[in-house]
Parts: sequence; C-alpha cells; structure tokens
Amino acid sequence: MRPDFEACGQEFVRGSKDIYSHYVYNGTVRGVLQSAEASLITVEGCRALCGTGTGYYPWKDSSNSITTWVLPVIGLIVQAPFESNQAWQTILLLARWIGSPIAVLSYILWNIKVTGKCALMVDMATKYDEYPDSDSEFSIMRDSLYILAIMNQYSVTPGVPPVEAERLLRLALFSNLLHLPASRDDPASLVKRRTELASNLREDRKKGVVPVFVSFLWFVFSLGLTIDLAFTDIGTNQTAHNLAIGFLMGWLPILVLASTVDRNLVSADAIRTKLNRLVYDVRCALLDPEILSIYMRDTRTTPEDFSWMHCLGDWDTFPKDFFGRFGGQGRSHWHYGVAHPLLAGIESKFMAEYGRDWLRQGYAARLAIVVGSRNLNGLKMFDPRMVWQILASVFVIGGSVGGAFILSCRLHDFGL
Repeated sequence: MRPDFEACGQEFVRGSKDIYSHYVYNGTVRGVLQSAEASLITVEGCRALCGTGTGYYPWKDSSNSITTWVLPVIGLIVQAPFESNQAWQTILLLARWIGSPIAVLSYILWNIKVTGKCALMVDMATKYDEYPDSDSEFSIMRDSLYILAIMNQYSVTPGVPPVEAERLLRLALFSNLLHLPASRDDPASLVKRRTELASNLREDRKKGVVPVFVSFLWFVFSLGLTIDLAFTDIGTNQTAHNLAIGFLMGWLPILVLASTVDRNLVSADAIRTKLNRLVYDVRCALLDPEILSIYMRDTRTTPEDFSWMHCLGDWDTFPKDFFGRFGGQGRSHWHYGVAHPLLAGIESKFMAEYGRDWLRQGYAARLAIVVGSRNLNGLKMFDPRMVWQILASVFVIGGSVGGAFILSCRLHDFGL
C-alpha cells in the first residue's frame, strides 16, 4: 500500500496528544532544518503512521525533472563528437565517456594542451607584427604543425619501433628537400603534398559549435533555476533531488565543451588513409637509393645520419599503415599521441635558443629539426606535466559527483 504522507502528517499534528508525544522528535537538529518551525517525527513514528510502502512522485513533479534535466542532458550528449556511420563504436564510446569520465577528460585536456603548443610554436616562428604570405617558411611550418596536431589523435600501429617512427615523422612533416617517388623531378613535391593535405584537413573539420554552446547555456540555466527553487521553496523533496541530479551531471557540459575544442574530423578513417599515404610515400622515398643520395647531397648529411633506416624495409616489423585506429577523445586506453615527443625536441633544440622568430633561418631550423635532433625514447615519452590534466579532471568530476552525493546523503529526505 502506498503511503499518504500528507494524511499521516495531518494525523500526527492534529491527532491525539498520545500519538504526538510518543512520536515527536526532541533530539538535536542539524543543518538547514534548525530553523524549521514544523514539528519533526521520528522514523519509528513515520513507519507506524504512514506505513512502509513505496511512495511515488506525482506526474507533475516527475515531468518537471524530465524537462529540467533529462532533456538538457540528452541534448548535450547528442552534441558529443561521435563518428558517423559507426553505431556499435558509438555505443561503446558513450559507455566509456559515462563510465570513465576522468580518464576521457584527461586525454581531451592533454590533446588541447598539445594543440595549443603547436599553435604557440607557429606564432613564435615569426615576428609579432609580421604577416608572411602563403609561400613563406612560416606558412609551410604552420601546415606541418597543423598536420602533426591531427596526427596526435591517432594511435600508432602496435609493433612500430618508436625511435625509427619518430624520426620518420620528422622527415615527413618538416623536410622540404626530399623528393617523393611519384615526382622525382620536383624538389618541392613533399611541400606541395603537405600543403594540399593541410588544406583538405581544414575543410574536413567538424563545424556546429554554436548548437553545443546553446545546449551548454540551457544546462547552466536549468542548474541555476533549480538552485533558486531548492533554497526558496523550503521543505520540498523534489527540488532537493533535482539539485542533486544537476550536480551529479555537472561535469557533462565541461566534457562536451572540451571535446568541442578538441573536435574530431568528419571522417576519421578517410583522414587516416591520407596520413598513412603521406608517411608511406616518405618511407618509400627513403628506401630509394637514388632519392636518398640526392637528399643527402642537398642537406649535406652522411649515411651515418640515416643509420636508423634499417627497419624501414622490414614490412613485418614496420607495417604499411603507420597509424591505426582513431584514438582521440579517450577512445583508446593510454592514448598519448605522437606530437609531444616531436614538439619537445623542437622546443629544446631550437626554440629555447632563438625565441621569437625562431624560423628566421629556415634551412638551419629545418635541418636541426629533421636530422640534428636525437630522442632516445622515440615516441614512447611521458611528460610529468600531464599530471596537471589528470588532477584537473579529478577536481572537476570528483567535485561535481561528490557534491551530488554529499547533498543527497547529508540532507534530510524531505527536502531542503
């Protein structure tokens, strides 16, 4: 039998003095109920007068919770960066985002930091008040670092040697003098290839940022409205639970907004194919003795500088597809990306010494980036600064969920 709390409350307050004196609560009252003027009943009295059945909220209150929280949450979820035509992967990804939000937000914040470092290096490559044209060294470096930022969202195929992979990426992204096999007579073939690829990547970036921000503003408005109702309508159970729901899902708009900044491409598989084709063509060029000898002559390097290339011809150790699955936004466990080891080498090798306008000597800068840098760990590199992204994720999600549990457990069950 469902309890009628209103009827048993009237029986407790207006009933016989024996019932009131037997079940009234005379103990210490803590929290916001200290100022309550109504009489308080003990748990034993509540069970005796109201029963032990289950009481349901009326449809008016339930529909209020649905329109206040369920619909805005669904609106935020559908704005998340899912992949097109990947139904099963979308279901698994949604389960991962909801089940491990701290790990997912850590990966997203780290990729945003790496992308920001790419943008900072591009900005530092020229003088503050200069605007280089599209054929300048600045423009070429901007395309290279933009491609590197896109590559950072993909996982390297398992088994690829990390040191050799890192040096191959340096050549593919920052060399201007390597001839591609399809155009041996064009010394700028690799530069043109990167320029075309960067242009295609910019065109394929996902749009639709405005609807995400509109959904976020609606969520914030709902949270503010519920806080106002909870503290102005004292004693209403439903408003207290609505407020707890708002805090419980308070991390979701932050995750969606962060993933909007870290927006993935329209077709991750198509972009992966283009990136793999670029790396594969550079690899074939290095395996061609004629092209390699021309490159060593133009860059004034020696065979010792390319002694690491012995595994490029082993297709079992070094497979054709350099990049495997798309791992951005926490899609893969322990996804670190390929960009930071390269950026750390550029930063320590050239930018730290030259500062702003570090690309003023383009040839020397590129030679130092491509050949002069030596990273013994290759792509397997961990920066302790990533701990800040992890702590930020723990603070955001732990604070939101912890606040919801504190609000639900510490407050009395019949509202604020």
